[in-house]
Amino acid sequence: MANIFSSYDDEIDLLSLIQIIWNGKWKIASIIALSLISVFSFNIVKPDTDRNFTATTEIKPITSSDLDKYSLFNSSLKKIVRKDIFNIEVRKDIFNIEDSIFEITKESLLNSYIEQIEKGTLLATGVKKFNLINKDTFKTEIDYREAIERFVSNIQILKPINKDRKTNGETRLHYVLIGEYNDKDKWKQLLSFVKNEANKSVKNTIISRFETIVSVQQQKKNFDFEDLEVKIDNIKEDYERSIRNRIAFLTEQAAIARKLKIENNTNPSQNLATQYTFNKNLKNIYMIDNPFYLRGYLAIEEEIKQINARKDKYAFIDDLYELEKQKRKLKQDKTIQRAVKLFNETPLNQTDFKATIVKVATTDFVEKNKKNLNLYYALAMVFGGIIGVFYVLIANAFENRKINKVSS
Repeated sequence: MANIFSSYDDEIDLLSLIQIIWNGKWKIASIIALSLISVFSFNIVKPDTDRNFTATTEIKPITSSDLDKYSLFNSSLKKIVRKDIFNIEVRKDIFNIEDSIFEITKESLLNSYIEQIEKGTLLATGVKKFNLINKDTFKTEIDYREAIERFVSNIQILKPINKDRKTNGETRLHYVLIGEYNDKDKWKQLLSFVKNEANKSVKNTIISRFETIVSVQQQKKNFDFEDLEVKIDNIKEDYERSIRNRIAFLTEQAAIARKLKIENNTNPSQNLATQYTFNKNLKNIYMIDNPFYLRGYLAIEEEIKQINARKDKYAFIDDLYELEKQKRKLKQDKTIQRAVKLFNETPLNQTDFKATIVKVATTDFVEKNKKNLNLYYALAMVFGGIIGVFYVLIANAFENRKINKVSS
């Protein structure tokens, strides 16, 4: 019997252990809390350079109120209707909006801005300027440049997601710039630099493009004006030549009539409009059946006199009036000048120009190792609990030993 009781004394009493742990539950909880606080404190005091962040910045189109500042300029680029120098009715585009040669819209500004960033030059310049990559850590300049290129290539610009297409349940109607780095301040400096420089590049690009279009359209207008002047000069010269030919013809016919002593028209009933054929090529200048001199030298010489006495000979030139109207209309056309004036009144000629809405301050920084941090908290709770249990059991064992010594 003594051996049996001795074996029971060596066994572990689980109920007693559970009771000991339960009695020391607040001590265990305190140790677990201390472990969590230690991990949390370390995460707080840890330098940002020891963390990797995924930075997300939204790039949105300008607002409708900002776009309204371009409305007068855009309206000045509408089509106009006029006749060209060949007197054919056509539709002429000063700036050809329908072909999207030039019109300022939310989309055009946004696309131009994104294009400037996607080139990578601005990002690479910003990386160098704010020392996002330490040059001293590279042996050669080539290695440093390659590192910058790799860094810039990892910066992504996500395009908008259409309303009818969703990715992970998300619908986006704007661009998003995403990159990874370990210093929030430097990253914001890079974003601010790229934002300002991209706006400047978009502004300069649009101004240069507009100036080119204005130059081309002005050149076209000058060419049209010159063509009209040439056509007017030619038609006047043709008139002078035709009048000289006419007078020469009439002089000859008057001389024949005098020779034949035909003073007046000998055939009043004949249709004088069909008595002769006169064309610019001087072929078949009069009909043989009805010679012109039969009208009589009095009428013929009077016609010569009236032709020579004309004060406004250009009034007798066909199509001259229409050509002069076209020339005057083209000369008085102020479409290009008005477009330039309205363009100069847009934000493109002001200091507050912006192609997009980019709020650097609202950039979202998410710690890349956040999942690992949650794991650290979980491990802190587990190890804190284990340490707490061991502490309670050991403390209880020492306390029992003291009691046994006192009782013995």
